[in-house]
Amino acid sequence: MKRYLCFIILSGIVLHNLTCAPSPKERGEALRERIYVQTDKQLYLAGEPVLMKFLTTSTKQIPLAFSKVAYAELVSDSIARVQIKAELIDGKGTGRMLLPIDLPTGYYRLIAYTQFMRNEGVDIFFEKMIAVVNTFQSGYYPAETEPAEPVPADFSETGGKGLSVQAGKATYPARARGELILNGLPENLFTMSVSIAGKNFIPDIESSVSLFRKNQTKQTTEFSGDFLPEFEGHIITGKTIENQARKTEANEQKNTGEGLSEPEKENDDIISFMNVAVLSFPSVEGIRFFAGQKSKTDEVRFVTSGISGTKEIATVMFNTGEESRIDILSPFVNRYAPKPMPALRLDSSCYRQLLERSVALQVFRYFADESSENQIIPEPHFKMKPTMSYLLDEYTRFTTMREVFIEFITGARFRRRDGKQEIHVFTKRGIQYDYGTMPLVLLDGVPVSNHDAVYNYDPLAVEKINVYYGPCVLGGYRFDGIVELITYRRLHQDLILNRSSQIISYEGPQLPYRKNYPDYSNDKNRQSLKPDSRHTLVWNPDIQTDGKTSIRLPFDTSDLTGEFQAIVEGITKDGEIVFATTFFKVEH
Repeated sequence: MKRYLCFIILSGIVLHNLTCAPSPKERGEALRERIYVQTDKQLYLAGEPVLMKFLTTSTKQIPLAFSKVAYAELVSDSIARVQIKAELIDGKGTGRMLLPIDLPTGYYRLIAYTQFMRNEGVDIFFEKMIAVVNTFQSGYYPAETEPAEPVPADFSETGGKGLSVQAGKATYPARARGELILNGLPENLFTMSVSIAGKNFIPDIESSVSLFRKNQTKQTTEFSGDFLPEFEGHIITGKTIENQARKTEANEQKNTGEGLSEPEKENDDIISFMNVAVLSFPSVEGIRFFAGQKSKTDEVRFVTSGISGTKEIATVMFNTGEESRIDILSPFVNRYAPKPMPALRLDSSCYRQLLERSVALQVFRYFADESSENQIIPEPHFKMKPTMSYLLDEYTRFTTMREVFIEFITGARFRRRDGKQEIHVFTKRGIQYDYGTMPLVLLDGVPVSNHDAVYNYDPLAVEKINVYYGPCVLGGYRFDGIVELITYRRLHQDLILNRSSQIISYEGPQLPYRKNYPDYSNDKNRQSLKPDSRHTLVWNPDIQTDGKTSIRLPFDTSDLTGEFQAIVEGITKDGEIVFATTFFKVEH
């Protein structure tokens, strides 16, 4: 009992610290966060992916490991056209934003931020312009000036700390092994990225160095405290939607004290599982269950961790009948103040290169054998082993769930109360076990508040039943045990849910993106008949130098010819920028 009381006190202190933001005077030198985004190039075709690296720092440009999720939006005029979330590890992360194939030609604003930054307003968000060309649509503007002379292959530019980069050769053949030579690397390098891609048809609007410094100079005095920092993991926010007819009745019961169950009245020294919002990730290995924290504005926050990629999420309002549900809210800003953008002008000398690049993109998409996102399923949060586990194929198969529980399930049973079926599970009361009436019931990870759905479920679709004797604490709530049903397909098919439950598809944060590149150091790979139409030859967002001041980085050219640009960007542990770029050619 004392253990649960301590848990309540600690939880209350943490929640108070998170939700009660002090005033600027009380904070003094409060923590402020900034974010910077590097991209693999500046000019993209509609349908290409934008490869990004996120880096969070303090306002003094020092690398900062605070938020665990970064947000990026591609904005046209004032509306976000594409949005992604990316996981941050030690203040670093990568993202992959796939541009829609129907995205019109023009300049777009790439805006990035963390939820913690939203407390200061959108003015401190990171922003850069990228150009998009849709080769399947009209909308090109002829250039008003003559085409610029091509940059010599031995041209290079450096910035910060004396870093220099050059290609091993000025010209390479297609499908050849090359290398970049980096000199003047700082020994205290925090992180560095390298990109090699086809040369842009347009001049750089703003250099990486100036973008980084401009981002750090954005300062505000306001701090709302409305957005919690995601220093544990992604916070999913929902809103409880109530049936108006039932809402009046519920308020009357609340005022008179009627309608409350006995555990709510008596067990004030524990966190009872009554009238709470819960969220789970169905069809994922292991139990992934999160309880929500409800605010006065009927918003519910679920602090998750270890969840990535596009998955189903199930939301349930327990012990409210069908009078309310949870609608998940967008974590993005979505709309911004409009900003005038210049017209994207391309001279006629670019048309042939755009055509070749467009054909190469279509070939690349056809032959690509990689998933659009890398997903790793981490270890389950709930690592407790079941007290009893039943593989149903090892027993006589019955046609009703009632028979299954009666014949061989120990420690769990169905009982009828008020015309409905309830599952009761063994839970420890002092030194003895008794049947508890408040268990957590899951079917393929979906929390089931109406046990009639399990009672009427086809047992022939169920492969295994795990029973956990209580008490069990999960998501900050105590249960009188857990009953977990796992079907053969793990897809919770044919499960009938009431109106307090919803299952939707949700896009979680992307994990660090890694791409496999071909190796042309041997003749067998060079002679492969599979086309190699990469426009981005290399995207390595986190180069490890191990304190070395000079390194060599190998790369392989593709079937595309023309000029290519290598860009090296990074930052030291004390906040100094490192930047360098060089060009080389690829010919048949």
